[in-house]
Amino acid sequence: MSSAQLLIDLLGGMHADRRSYTQLQALLEEQFQAALRHQAEPLMKLAERIGAVVDTLNSQRLTRRQLVARLLGRDQDLSMPALLQRLPQASSAVLGQTWSALEQQVRDCKALNARNCELIVQQQALMQRLLGMEQDTYAEL
Repeated sequence: MSSAQLLIDLLGGMHADRRSYTQLQALLEEQFQAALRHQAEPLMKLAERIGAVVDTLNSQRLTRRQLVARLLGRDQDLSMPALLQRLPQASSAVLGQTWSALEQQVRDCKALNARNCELIVQQQALMQRLLGMEQDTYAEL
């Protein structure tokens, strides 16, 4: 496969990742709303759907890694910045913009996930206290 085709595949994969992260972001928002409403069944279904998107993203990440390895001609020290430095200006600009947008989506989803986890952990701790199930693991002596 030519370098040009590898770059096309890499760019296409990043666009697929962006679509997946858009989907993940929407699911994380749904998860937050369901958690606020204490809706256990929707939370379970959303967890499955989120897991499926994450599995897809992981598969796409592995494919991207293989493409970058083929383009760089090595299997170690793989990074998008290293690849972008080796490309002509026009290709580097297009790929770099898409990569930056993808990185921002990753950061956004990580922040949403952290927010959701914090809410769910707080709710769990509150429920344990209300039900008298709180364990005094860190109680003062």
